[in-house]
Amino acid sequence: MAARTTWTLAAVAVVALAVNACAGSMQVNQKKLAALGLPTPVKAMDKVHDRIAAAADGNLYAGAATVDITTDLARKNMIYLGGFDMGRKNKGVRDPIYAHALYLDDGKAPFVLVTIDTIGYGNDDSKAARARATDRYADRIIIAAIHDHVGPDTVGYWGPALGGFLPLASGRVPEYMAAVEILIANAIDQAALAAKPARLRVSQGNVDPTLSLNIHPQIRNQKDDVVRVLTVEGADGSAIATVANWGCHVEALWDDDKLSADWAGVFYNRIQKDVGGVPLFIEGALGGLVDINPGDAKMALEPEIMEVFLKHMSVDDRLALRDRMGNGLADAVESAVKSGGAAVGPTGITLLSANKAFQFPVKNWIFEYMGNRGLIQRKIKTVDGTTMMSSEITVLQVRKGTEVLMDLASVPGEPAPTVVAELDKLSDAPVKFTMSLGNDEVGYMVREEDWNLPQYEYERTMSLGKTTASTVLRIVRELRDAL
Repeated sequence: MAARTTWTLAAVAVVALAVNACAGSMQVNQKKLAALGLPTPVKAMDKVHDRIAAAADGNLYAGAATVDITTDLARKNMIYLGGFDMGRKNKGVRDPIYAHALYLDDGKAPFVLVTIDTIGYGNDDSKAARARATDRYADRIIIAAIHDHVGPDTVGYWGPALGGFLPLASGRVPEYMAAVEILIANAIDQAALAAKPARLRVSQGNVDPTLSLNIHPQIRNQKDDVVRVLTVEGADGSAIATVANWGCHVEALWDDDKLSADWAGVFYNRIQKDVGGVPLFIEGALGGLVDINPGDAKMALEPEIMEVFLKHMSVDDRLALRDRMGNGLADAVESAVKSGGAAVGPTGITLLSANKAFQFPVKNWIFEYMGNRGLIQRKIKTVDGTTMMSSEITVLQVRKGTEVLMDLASVPGEPAPTVVAELDKLSDAPVKFTMSLGNDEVGYMVREEDWNLPQYEYERTMSLGKTTASTVLRIVRELRDAL
């Protein structure tokens, strides 16, 4: 939701006054869906957990899976891409996109992390996908998009538009959305069915600071150059999964019109080649606004990064940047794992989790307008004259005996680095993960004390409001205190 677009607030005002926008049919064509040949989810995690709980052997179990979510709809150029210009329909597939799932189970309850190579995934969609995957543990699953700007529009914001900026309909293709829901559940099924006794290694390391930048000149170095890493392996040392948590927009290919996982895809390939198992990339402090760095020479050419890409970055330049980004993150992850401590488990590992559903006040007329017109598909309601949007937050703490190994918190949008720094202060764990866009995408989050700073003019137009970050911080604190 919070990707840059070329349409202005003035243009949106024209839309609100002059265009009777129509969302179009959002009904799934069952024949088109059936033609995709999708698997049938079986809610394996419920059955697998029952088996692990019955064994009561004190082991941690883990399994992981990768499922292709490209679908023939994308291969036949039948979807809209999320990010940048409205109405950007894909013109081919540069490389596949995936859902990656990690299933963890300490014998008391399972916990699942899922990442998908899309621009975002709203709370209503996340609830539906989790309902397909489990009857009992939906509050212990986090599904997070990587915020890929050459991935499908799974939010609805970037559909067909008159003149490129007057929104006419949602960019969500109903059959694609239904397919992604099924494929996420299938990835969870596969991960659960692969579960076996496992060990964990938690570490962190430094990412090359030249890979990213803050697009605002006033705060160019306000970003997070630390990658948090969770490595999961079998009791025999075999690779199960590598989870990397770092904050940076996935948009080295910028406004390209071919579907791709962008630099995250390069990262996946490197980790699979060098380490094995399933790679997961989790967004961290990407808001406010942390982006890929085209280099000092390129950035010196224009005052705005948008102009740098549009005027001075050829397709070959963008592909080279994609490769540098993906390989640079892989280098940092592999170095962090090598310098980290020994793996722990499979005995003695405990997974503590808490979840809270709540409502954000919506103080953004653009979001209200698009939501009311059905361009963004999610449930909203009015309470005492204020539009409210439902969301949720989940926290996870991993312990070895009484020792805390890591804390993880989902954030339902794109927090600025300063917000993630405040989140980190709420935990004494040696390694802290922030799973941005977790189970939702509500736009940018900046601290209340930073809200009126001039550099955040754009972020203010793409945020629910001034108190959004404070609400997240308060709820994470409450949930962690309750563990």
